[in-house]
Amino acid sequence: MSVPADTAPMPYPGANIKSELLRIPVVSTKAVESDASEYDSSSEFETNSTRSSIESDSGVSEKPLGSVKQAIATEIDPNASPALNNIEPEPAKPEDVSEPVEDVEVAYDGKKPPTPRTVADICEDIVAVLARYRLVHKNDTSKVWGAKAKFLNQVKRYVVRGEAVSMSLPAFPFKSPNKKTKVLGTLPDKGEEVALSHLEGLCLAIRDVYEPGANVFIVSDGLMYSDILGISDLEVWRYGQALRKMARDQGCDHVRFLRLRNLLGAEGTVEPITEEEYLKDAPQFRNDLLAKYLPEKFDVDAHIAKDADTTLTYRGYIKFLETDLADQGEEETKAQMKKRYEAIAKKMIVRGKAFATSIAKNLSEHVRLSIHPSTEQSKLSMSIIPQIGRSHTPWHGALIRAVDGSITMGHANSVPALTHELIFDKEGRPSYFRERSDLFNWPGMDVDFNYIYPTGIVVTPRDPDTKYSFHNVHMKKVRALSEACSPVVLRGFTDTTDQHTFEAKAYDCGTVQPWTFGIRQSVRDAMNPDPKASTVTSTEAMPMHYDGFFFLKKEIDPADGVEKIVSKVPRFQYFTAITPSPPGDGMTLFASSQLFFQHLPAPYTQSELEKLKWDCKHSSNWDHHMKDLPLVTPHPTNGKPCVRWHEPWYQWMTKFSTNEIRISNGEQHYKELIRNMLYDRRVCLYFNFEQADILVADNISMMHTRTAFTPGTGRELWRIHIN
Repeated sequence: MSVPADTAPMPYPGANIKSELLRIPVVSTKAVESDASEYDSSSEFETNSTRSSIESDSGVSEKPLGSVKQAIATEIDPNASPALNNIEPEPAKPEDVSEPVEDVEVAYDGKKPPTPRTVADICEDIVAVLARYRLVHKNDTSKVWGAKAKFLNQVKRYVVRGEAVSMSLPAFPFKSPNKKTKVLGTLPDKGEEVALSHLEGLCLAIRDVYEPGANVFIVSDGLMYSDILGISDLEVWRYGQALRKMARDQGCDHVRFLRLRNLLGAEGTVEPITEEEYLKDAPQFRNDLLAKYLPEKFDVDAHIAKDADTTLTYRGYIKFLETDLADQGEEETKAQMKKRYEAIAKKMIVRGKAFATSIAKNLSEHVRLSIHPSTEQSKLSMSIIPQIGRSHTPWHGALIRAVDGSITMGHANSVPALTHELIFDKEGRPSYFRERSDLFNWPGMDVDFNYIYPTGIVVTPRDPDTKYSFHNVHMKKVRALSEACSPVVLRGFTDTTDQHTFEAKAYDCGTVQPWTFGIRQSVRDAMNPDPKASTVTSTEAMPMHYDGFFFLKKEIDPADGVEKIVSKVPRFQYFTAITPSPPGDGMTLFASSQLFFQHLPAPYTQSELEKLKWDCKHSSNWDHHMKDLPLVTPHPTNGKPCVRWHEPWYQWMTKFSTNEIRISNGEQHYKELIRNMLYDRRVCLYFNFEQADILVADNISMMHTRTAFTPGTGRELWRIHIN
């Protein structure tokens, strides 16, 4: 499809309605940027709003690599968007800074698609995604992101060429030298797994607004510091190889890896390299990078004394060395320890300077990500784990899960055994800490509970050869788990598609809420072209919503005695997958209210949204409006705030019914904020059912939708509503 030179079609689903494009206000970072390596995860920062894969054209498998250009060329997706290939570069401008958009509602009848987006629009959307992932100081309330123009110009280079945006992240060196108190072992664990999923989510979030998407290149700095900190090159190798395997196993197809040899322009190198080759070349590559990229006559003492950035980095290194090397030099005096830490920190400053210079020169077009707080003049600071509280990296601590799925990070020895249990992975290695709860005790069943990113729990028999009958599952525990962290998926159980068992277990879970057709609905393509038919039984995508919104009943309002039509909303959705869609087709999306508010960007607040009300006018279900509906309501069990919303659905999107939505007591830009947050990859699980899955979701705390699926695939789910 050919388009004008400065436009491109809007991607869908996940695209913004440009008549009301929201420029989410973000806050600037006032911390001092570090020139040094990414090894130190030290941060006094907390995120103000403490911050998954569908399909890919290429995997994480390693390919022939040599120089950085060779390495990246072999990793970039060659299939660019046909439309974007027709975009001609625009004339260079001294500075590309967008004007603020006024909050003015524009008349839009919804019959035709919005005007195709310009290159500037696409760049704004990409940078808006980056802004949501930024690491922001908890006390910084500024609404202006000073570095925004820089990142707009960076991503514009990719957009005008129709290429995937490349991002580079120096990180993932090795586990802390302190294996006794800080970390759980020498290999990647649940912390790294979540971090990789988070980075993959960032790439997919960019793809949601820009079809070619993005890739993040992890450049491990492990070899730059391993010998200084008493870590063997073999340990660095094993950590890196396990990380690559973890990325493949997790389906993180947009997370790629570069080595020191790529920064040195080593030609003729073929991946995967062997352990023997790596260990033989590691010392030479480390020395060569220092020789090539360390600035001439670099005086580390003068740099520490005169450069504020380096001074803070140096002090941060010393602080963390006190815990990283706590089990070394036990016979030293405090003065001797201090002197040793200072010497090591200076060596790290030198190595870090060379490493940072090599990245700046070899990956100059990349959007540079950083695990450190910074002024963001040259890099974008982010937390690679969506954690609550102070930002930690997975190689400097252990991941801690609450029952509700929320994540904190801490030193392994600080987690109390009375309240948390250590969870082991399939290889028997310690992986993370989980809050203790009787909900994880299923009598007669030895099962694993695997939290998935960003929300939900998959329950499977620990032994894949063991087949437990769904008939024996304790549904009250499934119900309670789904209230804590929805959705809850049972996978690998038998009898899940037996109609009698499926319906009987619904009554075990709670009070079944029948519809006019009975208690069980077969959600499949009815092949009914009648515009009055439901999108539920079509192959179309659906709006984000909650079930029961259109299940209307007449009730007398006890406050005024007036008869009103109200929605009878069920508490839970209960599914089994009779015939799932192929991967990436007909996905079910679940958006978590808990994560919605955790990641709500400043300056928006929960209390602000709790005041909002909205109206809905449906095109065929009734002849009057649903008015003054609360956007936020308390959960009936735990009292947590829950988002209640129905996404606007215009005629150009569907052959069936439409919905006109309006904020009734506030500005209309909130509609775009709500939509962006509900589809945010940190908030929303993009889920593919597998054959015979059982899924229970809390219909109050979660919003959900479905992407379109291919006609003729036979996709069919059974659904029952439960109170």
